[in-house]
Amino acid sequence: MSKNVGSRFSLIPALRPRLVGPMAAVVLIGAMLMSSSPIRHAGAQNATPEAGAMAATVSVTGIGIVRIEPDTASISVGVTATQPNLSEAQAQATDIMTAIIAALTDAGVAEPDIQTSNYNVNVLQNYDPQGLPTDIQGYQVSNQVNVIVRDLDTLGNLLGAAVGAGANTIYGISFYVEDTREAASQARVQAVEDARAKADDLAAAAGMSVSRVLSINEGSSPSPTPEVFQRAGMGATDMSSVPIQTGTSDVVVQVSITYEMR
Repeated sequence: MSKNVGSRFSLIPALRPRLVGPMAAVVLIGAMLMSSSPIRHAGAQNATPEAGAMAATVSVTGIGIVRIEPDTASISVGVTATQPNLSEAQAQATDIMTAIIAALTDAGVAEPDIQTSNYNVNVLQNYDPQGLPTDIQGYQVSNQVNVIVRDLDTLGNLLGAAVGAGANTIYGISFYVEDTREAASQARVQAVEDARAKADDLAAAAGMSVSRVLSINEGSSPSPTPEVFQRAGMGATDMSSVPIQTGTSDVVVQVSITYEMR
């Protein structure tokens, strides 16, 4: 009787590992699920910026302007000769232009600064009431040279000398600065300062501040605006003493800058 009872009770310890093993696995799986719960990770995601988030930026345009006095002039000087036949018109235009060039060089203009800019032959023709050409009335020959004047103090006398030599057309005098590099450099500094001031205003209005430059580009800017003088069909006494006002020219630089804000 005692043997049977002992045998019966000896089975109980053998059952324990079979019951405890599955229960431990259930507990372990539950712990793993709780550790990967999205509720626990939600707070961590809110505290960390998202990868690839764009920084706040502001893009502005700045302008710099430096006003300078011209040191060079460009002039178009010419002659127009009209004669009954072409050879006479060409000869007259050639003689007068030769005299003009001599007058310009005598006034101090270097020969490389005198360049032929236009030579034109025009047939002067009559037309019948139907608009059809009839007889030739004559020929007109025009010869023009472009002249660079590097000493503006001589410009008035130079124009008078050209007209005295037979020039009857002067189409334009443009004043400009031959080398604008120094003025352009000053204008760039002004343009960047102007852009930064605008960026600071915009950032402050948004409750932020400018931190650093992300990109900067210089845009195209117009050349200094020339002062233009025009006169055509003048007589020899019209320009014996020519008053010249060179005025001023503006060198303009424009920059586009993108800043990062924080």
